[in-house]
Amino acid sequence: MISLAITGEPGVGKTTLLMRLLNMIRSEGIHVYGFFCPEVREEGKRIGFKIIDIATGAEGWLALIPEKARSLGYNTRMYRKFVGRYIVIEDEAERIGVAALSNAEDGFLAIDEIGPMELAVEKLRKAIIHALVSASNFIVVVHRNMKDSEILKILREKNTQWVIITRENRDSVYHELVSRVRNEILTLKQLNT
Repeated sequence: MISLAITGEPGVGKTTLLMRLLNMIRSEGIHVYGFFCPEVREEGKRIGFKIIDIATGAEGWLALIPEKARSLGYNTRMYRKFVGRYIVIEDEAERIGVAALSNAEDGFLAIDEIGPMELAVEKLRKAIIHALVSASNFIVVVHRNMKDSEILKILREKNTQWVIITRENRDSVYHELVSRVRNEILTLKQLNT
């Protein structure tokens, strides 16, 4: 069983590491499902975050700065949750995220990230909890200050290995994790034949 939680400061390469691992997992013919939430920049400034279904590519907005939300036609009065300076676009986050977590098909769960924006959407939070409980194998990126006791309890119960990424260790950690995940996958394939 593979259960990894990647964490670290912003900009150290957590998402890059996750995506490289997922590409390797896919190359072994394993279905990957879940979502990732890349930042979106315009003219060098971060304007928000998308939420993208890993399996289907469907996407929507997770959060936007208010002025960008208004310029895209969102009625900012109907969105009540803020994380920092971002309005959480709950309906899109819920629609994309919950669907992405239901694409299991005995696959490999990946979430980037479990953090304040994702957890601000209650139906998405519940779907994350359900997906973590149900998944046999997963890699998740967890916000460095995540304090959701229910999710932390699940990760403990699943004997999740925590990996702290820094700029200094990211390459060596990647090679170590690729080797470990590849060995686990080969073992799983042998058990299933």
